[in-house]
Amino acid sequence: MNMASSLPLPQLISSLGSDQFESTLVSSLRALTGADHCLLISYQNDQQRPLTLFSSGAIYRPLARECRHMYDEALFLRDPNFSWLQQQAPAGEPSLKHQSAVELKDSEYRQQLLDRCGIEEKLAFMYQQDGQGLCLNLYRLDSSNAAELDQQPLLQHGELLASLLDKHIRCARQQRVVFDLPWVRARLQLAVASLLTSREIDVASRIVLGFNSDAIALDLGVSVNTILTHRRNLYDKLGIKTQNQLFGIVAEEGLPFRRH
Repeated sequence: MNMASSLPLPQLISSLGSDQFESTLVSSLRALTGADHCLLISYQNDQQRPLTLFSSGAIYRPLARECRHMYDEALFLRDPNFSWLQQQAPAGEPSLKHQSAVELKDSEYRQQLLDRCGIEEKLAFMYQQDGQGLCLNLYRLDSSNAAELDQQPLLQHGELLASLLDKHIRCARQQRVVFDLPWVRARLQLAVASLLTSREIDVASRIVLGFNSDAIALDLGVSVNTILTHRRNLYDKLGIKTQNQLFGIVAEEGLPFRRH
């Protein structure tokens, strides 16, 4: 299969840095490789955390969103591909690593990011140059009837794909406000610092980013019951009942209603 002729290059080049690039690329890669879900991560040496630019496909969207935030905030440090990119990846040369979920030795990492999503097989396309690394993960789910992911298109035309992804990431980083934990926490600090404790703001920030109570407990190193108590207390202090109302406070940088 000729990837160069299968990828819609004019559309991809004209949409670099935009959501249109992502949707076009994902649909093309799913057709070429048999992947059920695609995810693109950017790593930069001058950044403390990576940035997941998109996670698109068959995984339930709220679950995919929760997993990408868990990865970006903490679990990336346990990703063997992250370590390999940092220490061993040859500069300017795309690399491909294939792995089944059961081959991952870190059982907690596997359970949080793969098992919960039903991921059976992972194909990682990686590239790093000039202080910027990227990892395009292609997943096959255990509910899929497809055979193993087709690696051949990526092997044959890796340099073309690496160039497109590298340019897209550089454009996207220039255009995008990073909706990450530090940004959300800063917005909440400005809006409701007089109403909430520091730990309640920690919990609220993760609620806004889509973490469930189990994930927040794991991230903060406390019990789920403690998180549930913090959630009830902060909702009561803010006079809200839903995650959407909490998101509204972040978006408006203030309470968008009169408290009683």
